[in-house]
Amino acid sequence: MYLKRLALRHFRNYAEAAVDFAPGINVISGANAQGKTSLLEAIFLCVSGRSFRSQHLSELLKQDEAVFTVEAHFTKHNVDQTLRYAFDGQERRVLHNATTCHNTAQLLGIMPGVVHTPDDIALVKGSPQLRRQYLDIQIAQASPLYLHHLARYQRAMRQRNQLLRQRQSATFEAWEQEMASAAAYVVLQRVAAVSDLSIRACTLYNTLTDNAESLSLHYRTSAPIEEGLAALVSYYLDKYQQHRQREMELGWTSIGPHKDDLAITIQGKGSRAFASEGQQRSCVAAMRLAEWQRLKEQASLSPLLLVDDVAISLDQGRRHQLLDLLGTFGQVFLSSAYDLTGYLKQTPCHFLNVCQGSIREEGDRSQETGIFIEKCP
Repeated sequence: MYLKRLALRHFRNYAEAAVDFAPGINVISGANAQGKTSLLEAIFLCVSGRSFRSQHLSELLKQDEAVFTVEAHFTKHNVDQTLRYAFDGQERRVLHNATTCHNTAQLLGIMPGVVHTPDDIALVKGSPQLRRQYLDIQIAQASPLYLHHLARYQRAMRQRNQLLRQRQSATFEAWEQEMASAAAYVVLQRVAAVSDLSIRACTLYNTLTDNAESLSLHYRTSAPIEEGLAALVSYYLDKYQQHRQREMELGWTSIGPHKDDLAITIQGKGSRAFASEGQQRSCVAAMRLAEWQRLKEQASLSPLLLVDDVAISLDQGRRHQLLDLLGTFGQVFLSSAYDLTGYLKQTPCHFLNVCQGSIREEGDRSQETGIFIEKCP
């Protein structure tokens, strides 16, 4: 997987820009609020159909403009392809080559990728929903069947919740059968993913911390996951029936994969309560890199890796370890407001500089300091 070129029009603070990328590490530098993160955001929009900074596409429009477009030119399995994403303030339109993608489900997996940002600390500190999304997005990029069952479960649950609020029991069984079957599949896929991710993340975390600490991940659910698919379906059917009367009072379904969580522990203790800021950020970095490794294996290609503000809250040793690791992760897009030259001496890099919504390749370097320099107009 190789993203060769990205063209932006009226996206965030970019009026119009185009940039060519190198196959390895692409270092995107510049001062704050110049457009470094927006460039990564545009790439991730093509990866997932969504922004990692905003829930509203209208916020991605450049001020006073009516339409934004993002166009990615990439090579996948040795075939040149194009993905075009446009939004006019009301509707989005996504074209993969000459084919329209009508929803996010059709978009996922076309340009597989992983993004790691400072906000990823929420994987440790935030709600269970964020940890479930972490699992769902990476599984769905390699498995359309998983996305089908997840959507099937969510659709059936919405119908059941509506019946609960209306206190109508006539068609509960049909929706509960649909939910139970889809829930069992989703949970088993998540459990398998967490088992794999835990091994990978533990190894990566050991590298980042120089084997000083251990990390583990565990899928937290009330379901009997060790008993297999048929037993899980029966379990959910029984629980839905048992809790039906109480859930009519609540107006929503209280049991299922939408209530499960991912437990993250460091040295056997909960990372949210006991880990330091540096430990938590090392933990989420290891989780994101583990996600990339697993996605590479599942999708049989190297996904894109986007890393925003890589140096934040890591000490010098962990920063060195992380940047050394990135050289083994295919095509990487690395943004930073800090000079990383001293950390990347052994790694071939393609340098870009962003200044007031303009992108310049291979800007000037100070021979005395090796610091990347760009003079803003």
